[in-house]
Amino acid sequence: MKELATTGFMSNRGRQIVCSFLVRDMGIDWRMGAEWFETCLLDYDPCSNYGNWTYGAGVGNDLREDRYFNIPKQAQVYDPDGNYVAFWLPQLQKLTNDKRNFPGKSYIEQIVPLKFGNPIRSWQGKALLTRQTNHAERQTKRHG
Repeated sequence: MKELATTGFMSNRGRQIVCSFLVRDMGIDWRMGAEWFETCLLDYDPCSNYGNWTYGAGVGNDLREDRYFNIPKQAQVYDPDGNYVAFWLPQLQKLTNDKRNFPGKSYIEQIVPLKFGNPIRSWQGKALLTRQTNHAERQTKRHG
């Protein structure tokens, strides 16, 4: 997301991973992700953007809810040394390569301070999302 916000670009693989993470892991409405991409992308096209988000979210013409990108697996395949993630998150550069892509529960709790049992609030104070599960706990159970 830092790459997208900084450069206005993200690879197709990155876009798919972000969609999967926001929709499947975070439980965020796909339209919020599509709108964020709309505001950031230099190569924005409404048909491509919204088509890809509906496809990734499993809504629309091809209704499949099993489209899930395993984030640690994707990192192992496409960024095994964690150089890409360390470039965009310099605070990870001091970690060993094997810890960069999935530094563990303590780091997840720092970067995802969202307890879904409590409402996430917008800057206007409106509740945006309520979940009964903690993302950090889910990720730790899933990936160790």
